Amino acid sequence: MTTQKLNTVKQTFGFFAMSIAWTSMNILNSLYQVAAHGESNESEVVIFWSALFMTLAWAIFIIYPTNKLDHTKRIFGPKTLPFVTLSYGGFVYAILAGGLFRSLELVTMFLPLALVAGFIFGIAYSQLITSSRLINFLNNQPLWKGIFFLSPAFPLFFFLWFLPTVAPSLVFRYMPDAIRDDIIRKTIPKYKVGDDFEPLRRTLPGYLTYMDDGNANITATMEDFAFVLQVHCYKIVRLEYGKSGREINGTVYGKLHDEPCL
Repeated sequence: MTTQKLNTVKQTFGFFAMSIAWTSMNILNSLYQVAAHGESNESEVVIFWSALFMTLAWAIFIIYPTNKLDHTKRIFGPKTLPFVTLSYGGFVYAILAGGLFRSLELVTMFLPLALVAGFIFGIAYSQLITSSRLINFLNNQPLWKGIFFLSPAFPLFFFLWFLPTVAPSLVFRYMPDAIRDDIIRKTIPKYKVGDDFEPLRRTLPGYLTYMDDGNANITATMEDFAFVLQVHCYKIVRLEYGKSGREINGTVYGKLHDEPCL
């Protein structure tokens, strides 16, 4: 593989490796949040700010080094580069976050994510620059470089729209708050008084958790949806919902739990 051919695609690979690192980091963060807290807390904040920081990092700290450095050096090998970029990722994040927010606590809070992103970037980039087939393909079909620069859109579409649409219960815990709210808003109206409660609870895992001998009283108000749900003997005995709390009666009726279970 000639250096000239590699030079024509280094920036494409650099951006694509950043996209892989950003996607992987957010998936790992979501998995960790669910394992530690039962749901992915404030993941939309991490998605937004990590996208901003990694775009700045690519533009300021990646483009110039990848353009100037000799990629035949040992430092770019797959066994070396991930550890170099791990440290570099932490350094770059500390500069950007520290300069923007001037908060040591905030810098240290998200530093592990920056280190993970740096490590994954190194793995991805070291593999991309050694792929003769891919380098030749992009040199022969330069229009395909545009697909690589659009790469962040694909995981956003797949993870934040496609999966919540086709498998909402499977991904419910892992989604940002706004998407979880949207799943709740679409799920609650599918049930009615007299239905078993357990299928609804399984559809929204970790959300409708409270149950006392088959009884439950649950109310919630979101930005554009509100509902009140009462369960007796594992059956839905009352369900009201609307676009706001003003459209429903949020009073919990204790007498609905007085009847004995059959």
